[in-house]
Order: sequence, then C-alpha cells, then structure tokens
Amino acid sequence: MITAILQYCTLDYKFLEVNLKNLSRFSNEIIIPICDHLFNGEKESEEGIKKTLEITKRFSNAKPYLFTWKGFVSNQKYYHNLSRKIGTEYSSNDWLLFLDGDEVVDDNFKYWFEQIKHTDATYWLTCHWYFREPIYRATKTECAGLVIRKQHCMWNLQTELERQQFHYLPNIINGDHQFIGYNKKPVIHHFSWVRTKTEMLQKVRNWGHRNDRDWEKSIEEEFSRPFNGTDFVHGYKYDIVDNEFNIIM
Repeated sequence: MITAILQYCTLDYKFLEVNLKNLSRFSNEIIIPICDHLFNGEKESEEGIKKTLEITKRFSNAKPYLFTWKGFVSNQKYYHNLSRKIGTEYSSNDWLLFLDGDEVVDDNFKYWFEQIKHTDATYWLTCHWYFREPIYRATKTECAGLVIRKQHCMWNLQTELERQQFHYLPNIINGDHQFIGYNKKPVIHHFSWVRTKTEMLQKVRNWGHRNDRDWEKSIEEEFSRPFNGTDFVHGYKYDIVDNEFNIIM
C-alpha cells in the first residue's frame, strides 16, 4: 500500500473532496497536515479548517493533523519541511506519495504504481498543467508529485527542501528527463492556477514565490479579457478538454 501526504491549506479547499475520492481508490492512508497559519505567516481561516475537517470525516482513511506555526524560525521553507516531516512520521506504509492540495491523481496512478512498487527508486511524476478553468490544459507537460520509499526521506528543518529540490534524493528518476506515467499519459493533474481572480490573488499573496515578480499586475491583466490561450506563468499553449474531475469554479 501507499500513504498519500497532502500539502494543504484552506486556499486549496475546492480541490479537497475530489482529491480524497481519487486517493481513496488506491491509498489506505491519506495524511493531511494543516498548519494554523498560511505560508506567509498570516493566520489560517478557522472556518476553512472547520469545513476541511467536516470533509475528512467522511473518509475513513483520511487523517488530518493540525500543527502550530513556529514564528521564531527564520527559514521560510520551514512550513513545507515540517508539513512533509509530520506526514512522514505519522505514515504507516513503506511507500509515500507527496502531493500539493491542488494536484489531483487519476485512476491510472494505481496501475503505474503496481508496476514499480517492487523497485527501490524515487519518482517525480509527469503531470498535466491547467490554467484558469479545468477545461484549459497545457499542451506541455510538467512534473508534480513525488513517490518515494519512506527510508529515503531525509529531513533537515534548517535547510530548504522544496519539491524542486527533491532531485537530490537517492535513486531519483525525474520526470523532467524521463516521462513517468501510465501508457505514456500523465497520472497527475495540476490545478494550481485553476482559480477565480479573487482566488488567484489570495494564492499569490500567500505562497513562497510571492516576491519573485508582480503577480498581482499579471492577474489584473489576465482577467481584463477572456482567456487568450496562453498563461502568464510559463507562456504555455492550451487545448480545451472535458472537466473530468467536475471541479466547480
């Protein structure tokens, strides 16, 4: 079996139920560490946490764990490190799947996992990338999600350990260099930017890359017109597909 560890905050609430439904098809344990503060140090929504716990109660394999932000830690990556460390420590399976709250796994994951579960490798998976609405899917694939044996998790809370740095882990097979999916199809669907204007603004004010560029200006420009087929994040081109996960905007 495999333990799914969901990197979650209440800004990803709209994806939670579909995530739990899909993960429950192959995972007997879904751990959801929830910090009482957002990434930028602002206090979490108490109402959002309450609604989150109401959903998790409907899934017997879902295990939410509330933890407290330690404001004296200067390293901004502490939030992510501790969330993943909590998930690892409470997990009971040999294999772990790390996901963000807006990354949804499809049914093909379980068939792919059946093929590789006897290996000793670590896999960074190939994903579909979506923008604005769940019907706009990029023609270029990316990487999202990490599948790793528990014994290979090495945690140091004082160093940066973002997902982008997981390629330093042992035996990594990186989706950037080798397509990792089932029958040459991605098994992860990344809905990070599938949001309303208000939701996008909330996202960029509270995530770790908020100082990288003027995200708010880009969002204002984006929503001043209908979607033109190219995103402002990577400049990807898009196809129109079915909303197969029935994500509600």
